[in-house]
Amino acid sequence: MFKSVGLQVQDCEAVVSDLLPLLAFEGRDCGDDIAAYKDHGDQLMRLDDYTYAISYYEAALSINSLKFEIGGTVVVRRKGHCVTGEVDFIENDGENDKSYDVTFPSGQEDATISQKEILLAVWTNDVSNLQVKILLNMSRCLLKLSDIDSTRGNSSCVGEAMSSAKFSRQDRYRQAAVLGCSIAISICDHRALESTGSSALELNSLREKARIVRSRAFLAMRKLPNATADAKKVLFQNAKSREAQGLLSEIKAAEAYIKLMDKKLSKEVCRWVKTATESSDGMEAISRMDNSVSDDVKSGDIIRDEVENKQLARTNAIDKWQIARNVSMEICAVALFILAIYVIY
Repeated sequence: MFKSVGLQVQDCEAVVSDLLPLLAFEGRDCGDDIAAYKDHGDQLMRLDDYTYAISYYEAALSINSLKFEIGGTVVVRRKGHCVTGEVDFIENDGENDKSYDVTFPSGQEDATISQKEILLAVWTNDVSNLQVKILLNMSRCLLKLSDIDSTRGNSSCVGEAMSSAKFSRQDRYRQAAVLGCSIAISICDHRALESTGSSALELNSLREKARIVRSRAFLAMRKLPNATADAKKVLFQNAKSREAQGLLSEIKAAEAYIKLMDKKLSKEVCRWVKTATESSDGMEAISRMDNSVSDDVKSGDIIRDEVENKQLARTNAIDKWQIARNVSMEICAVALFILAIYVIY
């Protein structure tokens, strides 16, 4: 998920009794056994080894999530949202570049996209919803890492040439958690169209959990409207959800705190402005500003008078030209009349 995860390690002291031996599966290759990768990741997550757990989840996702085939379903980032679409045609644009014709069932829209725009392929015959569960657990680990990873500096995601100074490592973890939950929700929505009974109930439960995790990530990123929207959607489906109710309480507390800080900041700014204007230096500065404004007004009046005089002179010249033109036309008309009479008689 991140190129820099695990590369920067801080020294720390630990009690010997807190150290645990390696688990039986660590260091072994699971091959293409997706369930085994997930099980190992779950064990590591329960031991709070979130970084190592993520590596197992990523290994599980990489087995089938990058197989884009005609007739398959893919998750695409479109207009800021994760949506599913069906691949209709694949065209080779170069040695390592392909374009995909995708149909989006939501609006029956067709689009040609590059491989970079595809987030992952939806697994077929995933009866146990392993793909959604892996994405959900990986998002939980990322959210936990954002709380405990105090490493300074910025991180870069795979595919970026360099790390962005705009986002810290903690922000990157939260953004990745939001993306993982969004993909999981889109897959649940896609599968819910053809699910009934216990399968539909399980998808609803997974969707609810994904919204809870995403809401917490939004809350940590101070995107309170997004966090509120997810929490309310959970309550709309399950009014008894204590997690969603607790989240709304936390969001309201965060909103109240932000408003309080804004008021304090406004008061400090007003106090600073008042102090600056009432001081001797401040009064002199205001006086200089007033003088400069009055000088500008005077110069503006002079310029305006000059412009008005020029416009008046131009108007007089035009009037004189029109009078001369009218007189000339009358003289020509009289001359033509006399000439016509002479020719006739």
